Amino acid sequence: MNSPAWYALLLILFIISLATRYELLFFFALLMALASLASKLWMRYCLSGVTYSRKLGNTHINYGEETELIIDVVNAKPLPLAWLQVLDMFPSDVTMVTRLAEEGPLRVLVNLMALSWYERVQRKYRIRGDKRGEFAFGPADVISGDIFGFYWRSKSEPKIDKLIVYPKVVPVGKLGFLPAWPLTEQKTNQRLLEDPLRMATVREYAPGDSFRHIHWRASARLGKLQTKVFDPGATQVLMLFTDVQTTPNPYGMEPDYLELVITATASIALHALASKQGVGLYTNGGIGSSSKVARVAASRHPAQGAALLEILARLDPFRQMPIGTLLYREMATLPFGATVVVITALPGPEVYRALLTIRDMGHPVALLTVGEKPVPPQGNLTIHHLGGRDAWQRLAKIELA
Repeated sequence: MNSPAWYALLLILFIISLATRYELLFFFALLMALASLASKLWMRYCLSGVTYSRKLGNTHINYGEETELIIDVVNAKPLPLAWLQVLDMFPSDVTMVTRLAEEGPLRVLVNLMALSWYERVQRKYRIRGDKRGEFAFGPADVISGDIFGFYWRSKSEPKIDKLIVYPKVVPVGKLGFLPAWPLTEQKTNQRLLEDPLRMATVREYAPGDSFRHIHWRASARLGKLQTKVFDPGATQVLMLFTDVQTTPNPYGMEPDYLELVITATASIALHALASKQGVGLYTNGGIGSSSKVARVAASRHPAQGAALLEILARLDPFRQMPIGTLLYREMATLPFGATVVVITALPGPEVYRALLTIRDMGHPVALLTVGEKPVPPQGNLTIHHLGGRDAWQRLAKIELA
């Protein structure tokens, strides 16, 4: 109905009807002309005043948890729409519980509806996070046209909504190395990281004590220097080093190994926080397109668990540097007396040497390995083997309340 031939045909029909005074033909040609005009106007204004929005019930969910995906379409004009189609890009690794999205090279959530004038349509879907990660919803294309289906137009809704699915967290006993908790069997004669808010008592100053910890009032009262003594049970710090490289080729990946490494990291971190320990994280992976390694400073703040889980959820699977290199680079920044735990699928001589060096600096250390076979003993280094693909598949099936 939009071609020159169509308009030429209408003109011929008008001429014939006028020449023959054939009223029925005239009204038929007039009706077709009006329909063509209406279709053109409908197509031109069909998307005016139409808005599409998308909202997630929760932007952060736990592994295996469900939330709502809510879409709103509003037609804010006096022109009704006989049909409107919305094609919304939907992440393939998020499970649609209430209906299936259209499958293809790119997964699409398709909604087809009719809207009256000044009408709003809202639809709700249940989605579930069955994989760890950061997932993007959108962009969307909104398509409509005339009532006859001859003309149509579309517009893009570029807004992107992100859903973060935290890694799976399991009781540390399910990882297979209890009752050896805490992970390290080594004792250190150095005090753990001190917390100025948790002073236990004072004692006489000894060479090597920090001047920052001198209790000046007690020193003045007793006539000799006194040093603050802090509660070590409240100040323990656990530093986790997570290796995202799971194959010798840095551009390869073994998904089950990676998920086991990250689940172990998350589970140990939350267990330590629940035990009133401060927890920090170093990784050799980046976030998205960032070339910087991801890290979280040690803390036992109530929000620390969520911060750690978000970083672990968004970790890129390809490393920025070998984990051994990261250990050597960061060992000087470790909190005084902190326990160091490395979780990796690729232990090797560089990792062993780095851990022994860190231990010589006064830090308790432990190595958690992932793979099909345990690594051979490395002197008196504390090593726990978490297992390989079967271990991850077993953990993935655990249903937690």
